[in-house]
Amino acid sequence: FLSGERVKVLNVGYSSDVITTLTALKALGATVEEVENGVIIERKELPSGKVFLNMNDSGSSLRFFLPVVSALGIHAEFLGTERLLNRPISELVCVLNAHGAKVNNLEVNGKIESGVYEIEGNVSSQYVTGLMLALTVVGGEIIIKGQSVSAPYLEITKSVLEGFGVDITKTSTGYKIKKGYNLKSKEFIVEGDWSGSAFMLVAGAIGGSITIKGLNLNSVQGDREILNVIKKFGAIVIEKNSEVTVSSGELKGCEICVEDIPDLAQIIAVLSAFASGKTVISGVRRLKDKESNRIDAIISELNSCKVSAKYINDEIVIEPSAPVGAEIYGNKDHRTVMSSAILLSNSKGEGKIVGAEAHVKSYPEFFNDFTKLGGKYVEI
Repeated sequence: FLSGERVKVLNVGYSSDVITTLTALKALGATVEEVENGVIIERKELPSGKVFLNMNDSGSSLRFFLPVVSALGIHAEFLGTERLLNRPISELVCVLNAHGAKVNNLEVNGKIESGVYEIEGNVSSQYVTGLMLALTVVGGEIIIKGQSVSAPYLEITKSVLEGFGVDITKTSTGYKIKKGYNLKSKEFIVEGDWSGSAFMLVAGAIGGSITIKGLNLNSVQGDREILNVIKKFGAIVIEKNSEVTVSSGELKGCEICVEDIPDLAQIIAVLSAFASGKTVISGVRRLKDKESNRIDAIISELNSCKVSAKYINDEIVIEPSAPVGAEIYGNKDHRTVMSSAILLSNSKGEGKIVGAEAHVKSYPEFFNDFTKLGGKYVEI
């Protein structure tokens, strides 16, 4: 969209977050043509009047579009669910307003200019990604103050921008970006998703052998770290070309830091429930501000299945015992639902997930794939 070219994007999964993004692009003047396994996107005339952009429950969409709309100088008001509108955003708004955006109560009516954008790195990498996208329009430099959390996600953004011909340089404190695109190809293939694959890979580590195809084993995606986590617990991992096979082994508890891989926290917690010995998951503070309070979700999920889990000093401490089936509430959080499905499928007795439809946010085919692998469930 930002390149202004007619570009085909392939391997697009139609999760609710993707649909939210495509809908917003249409409102901003894009044509979106669906083709086999993807879409063709082309920017037409930008809207001249005020537009309303519904971000639904997509934190990434909101944090990406706020800077983008500000860079394009579009008058827009952002809408969303109550949970989304209560998630942290003030740091990003302050930075945009300091450069001319005029954001007030998630209504944008201004335009940012080229310059040096300083932002704290300890809240969300999505703030920085949004600025990286916006600066392809106006140019500038991003200085990340303090420790950058979820840093691998920024490398994903950098890699994608480079794939679209953007001149972006990583510095000791952040990124320098020249405005403009220099596309060498009008076709972009989205990599296989390590975050979504993690649920099935852990299922293999717990209860059998699973092979997943179509993954880039050299990916900059931080959640590729799930393979090292699985190995550390003691499962067997075989990597070959674009395939990964994970088989169960003698699982033993260990210490894992999820500061840079927060989206893996819940499925790692599930893996720890089937290990012998204590597991300590550190770096979990920011999990409180996700689609739900994921610290509470992990503890509730495991405790419901008779597995001891406690939150102590920014750590989740898990003392495993044989999990038993229970009723688990999804709390409108896709990762809670999918991790619970893996937990319950390997627990003794039956269990139930209330609000299981939340999985469509990131992985709408999850339960279809779950069934193909031998999982059983009944919709209620």
